[in-house]
Amino acid sequence: MTMKQDLQEWLNEHISRDELLHGGGLWPQAKFVRDVLPELLFKSFEEFEEHKPVVISTHTSISVRLPVYQIELPCGMVITMRCNFRDWKVSINSPQDINVDFAGLFNPETKWHTCHFEGFPGKLVYGAYASNKKQFSVEIDSAYDVYTFFWLISTKMKLR
Repeated sequence: MTMKQDLQEWLNEHISRDELLHGGGLWPQAKFVRDVLPELLFKSFEEFEEHKPVVISTHTSISVRLPVYQIELPCGMVITMRCNFRDWKVSINSPQDINVDFAGLFNPETKWHTCHFEGFPGKLVYGAYASNKKQFSVEIDSAYDVYTFFWLISTKMKLR
């Protein structure tokens, strides 16, 4: 079952005061999705307000309940992602091919099994980028690399 809850509302319900005070693992990744990535993906604050990140599911990593995020862009692209403190898993469903040189950010030939995408609804785990440039799933090692991944897409597709 897939839920859709505004990311900030989900955080208000699930993040503890101790988490906020001590900078636990959930808070940095949630701020990254809520505050940093939208600057790459939206042309204006108004556009962001209409397409805010939502939580569609959860998963658990090292005993911490974590969100599976989704962002639907005005161009029709749907981004689904999660972080488990080791890496990020990202699925892209785009109405048009994404022809970008990702410069080794991920292996474009890898087809992931759903068991590696904890918390994702199975239908949102796609094949390899090399096989389908409109609909694919990737593993990315760090938030820095996730930022670069979306910067490359945003620049090529003129999202902002």
